[in-house]
Amino acid sequence: MAGGPTNQQSIVAIQVLRALAAIAVVFAHFQMDLGRLLNARDALPDLALGHAGVDLFFVISGFVMVYASEPMFGRTGGPLRFITRRLIRIAPVYWLATTLYLVMALSIPSFEKSYSVASVAASFLFVPWPRLDGIMQPVVGQGWTLNYEMFFYAIFAVAVLAPRRIAVALASGVLIVAVAAGQLCPPSSPILAFWLDPIVLEFVFGMILGLAYREGFRLPKPLALLAVLGGFALMYAAHGYVESRVLSLGLPAAIVVAGAAFGNFSLRSPAWRPIAVVGDASYALYLFHSIPIRAILIGGSWMGLDIAGRPWPYLAAAVAGAIALAVAIYYLFERPVTGSLHRRMTPANTPQTVEKLEDFQVPASDIKGLGVK
Repeated sequence: MAGGPTNQQSIVAIQVLRALAAIAVVFAHFQMDLGRLLNARDALPDLALGHAGVDLFFVISGFVMVYASEPMFGRTGGPLRFITRRLIRIAPVYWLATTLYLVMALSIPSFEKSYSVASVAASFLFVPWPRLDGIMQPVVGQGWTLNYEMFFYAIFAVAVLAPRRIAVALASGVLIVAVAAGQLCPPSSPILAFWLDPIVLEFVFGMILGLAYREGFRLPKPLALLAVLGGFALMYAAHGYVESRVLSLGLPAAIVVAGAAFGNFSLRSPAWRPIAVVGDASYALYLFHSIPIRAILIGGSWMGLDIAGRPWPYLAAAVAGAIALAVAIYYLFERPVTGSLHRRMTPANTPQTVEKLEDFQVPASDIKGLGVK
């Protein structure tokens, strides 16, 4: 089946996964900052699996690109339209976050200031570049993942010239060959070495799942639920024992996404709607969560609070604060800005059915009663 999704529930299931992935990253970064700022990393049990949120995001990204590009495959204008829409979706919020982090770096004495002019420019251009301290991270530290995303988008944009199946095969083949070349002949350039990391194979997992979904593949609900639970269990079991991140986190993440996408779960209960809204705001949550985390840890330490002795309430406060900030940014900045840019860049006669669901956002009719407009 080459048409659109058979129901909206599978889309909400992906949004729920996005929310869980972003919250998992918040957990992991809270623990990292506990160790870095308060020397109390062991105050919480090992939350390192929180980093698997990134792997979930990469698999979901591959899935969404195939799902959302249906009107573009095999068309001469497809590549330009694809990359334009990706930049509209990704750049404004990221540039806002980067600017805010730079302002804080200049105005707060204790803030890290390991940025050069080149690293700042590279941050805005989504190019991996070493900071003054040698770390291969942009101004917004967690933005390293977007450097991989843009690399993937560039490859996929060219592949969109072909029909759907061929496009997925081409993009997957390029990524696989690139990773293999990087493993066989490690490049001397740190930029190339960054882009050729095996983690980009997680986009391939997602594209294959997206193709299968568009072709009509589905799973019985019990088997799909088993895939979701089994994927998470496999992450936990493989963590610390399997050296390859792609195998220990990426492959289980693909199993989780497969279960969520193919299961046709009924998620119409009002209980799922707030979680789906967090999924809509997951990009902002990913980019801005460090602000409430550090505010709570630094502020609490300054007030003499025993954060290391009782970390759980502060973790809960950090998660709640990060979600509140992300939802506010999503509704006050991200959605209106990207919506306005889409309207300006999209011709009036462009089909909108798939475009409106490009990132699996919950329709407005599904968020009534949440206090969000």
